[in-house]
Amino acid sequence: MQPGEEMTFEVQSRWKEEVIYWEGSRGFVFEAGWGVQPFVLYVPSDNEWDSVTAEWMVGRRALIVSRLAERSGHVLREGGYAGGPAGRTLVR
Repeated sequence: MQPGEEMTFEVQSRWKEEVIYWEGSRGFVFEAGWGVQPFVLYVPSDNEWDSVTAEWMVGRRALIVSRLAERSGHVLREGGYAGGPAGRTLVR
């Protein structure tokens, strides 16, 4: 992606406890709480973000979290994400 170029993104709810953030064909699964009001979406803390998200998300927490807040319909809360992105990264 070139400087100033905007990547198409999408925020998709899947099942009851997952929200997927897509950029083009790359996606990342975030955990969500269902059965509570308001719905809650858990995001890694600033300190753990780069180590638990996909390589293409490193250094981009502020942008991605703002997009999730705007489009997910969930209240965002920091929550633990043990391990790395294995099993959370998707390609379509």
